[in-house]
Amino acid sequence: TLAYYLAKLDRKVLLLEKKRFPRDKYCGDAVCKTGIEILDEMKLLDKLLRENKAVVADSGGLCSPGGLSYIGRSKEGFGEIPAAIACKRTILDETIARAAQRQGAYLLEQSPVENAVLDTTTGLWTVFLESMRGKYQGRVLVCADGAPSKLAIKLGVVTQAPQGSCSRAFVEGGTHKFKADGVVFYHKQLLPGYAALFRHPNDEVNYCCYLIPGNPKVTNDDLAFWHDKLMKEHPYVYKALGKNYKIERMKAASLRLGGEKRTYGDHMLVIGDAAGMIDPMTGEGIHHAMESGKIAAYFLEEAFVVGNFESDLKKEYIMQWSLVK
Repeated sequence: TLAYYLAKLDRKVLLLEKKRFPRDKYCGDAVCKTGIEILDEMKLLDKLLRENKAVVADSGGLCSPGGLSYIGRSKEGFGEIPAAIACKRTILDETIARAAQRQGAYLLEQSPVENAVLDTTTGLWTVFLESMRGKYQGRVLVCADGAPSKLAIKLGVVTQAPQGSCSRAFVEGGTHKFKADGVVFYHKQLLPGYAALFRHPNDEVNYCCYLIPGNPKVTNDDLAFWHDKLMKEHPYVYKALGKNYKIERMKAASLRLGGEKRTYGDHMLVIGDAAGMIDPMTGEGIHHAMESGKIAAYFLEEAFVVGNFESDLKKEYIMQWSLVK
């Protein structure tokens, strides 16, 4: 997202992608309203929906720990921009990256970063790829490398490990009994964590389980246990899936929640999941990552105009992020 908006401002942007598209990233694969608005600005939303690569989550709700449930319709409350859409990360991430490329960003796939070094004399970063595949220089380094935040940790900006985790497994279309578009299921013993089902194109359903920090009796090592337990024993999840569902093997990912104490340095920013810009109550991070990228792009444009890339100026970016958060 940052690469798209910064390239649109006619800045030279190098976008380094660790793998080759299409590639997966394990999460809930649901994009909330702020992210949808950004996709609409990019002229990508209608295309994703028209090509059946995404689906609007209109009918959705929750099931409380005590078993009370509520299902509503988002279009009635939000109008043209829905509360959420479901779109696989294999599709969403490449769609945004290609849009940035069309705007003028230089996209390099299969380019995992090993390290980055700032020359304080020239004010230039040198980024080194793994296995000595190459090196690149730039005035500003942006770490957007996800919740594990390998590079930001190596540079000493991010200092703690991710606190939460989530699972994901797709259920084959036509094999389940799920009728809504998206439902969150709570369980007393898992709180504040939860399970969820999200409908995708072709009647596929994403089943996921989120372990949110705050429960001393639940640790990240328990993810597979809770993923399996709720799928088989939670009465409403079990009912939604039915008896003949076909589900893929569980995938897992880490969650960095609540924000990091410092997400900036001289000539650098850390954004999105890498900076802990994830909803601490739900673990949802796609729309926060997209919004942080957009804000960072316009902030960096101001920095380029005035020629100031010092860490004190980067505090202003954090203030802007805090105001919209």
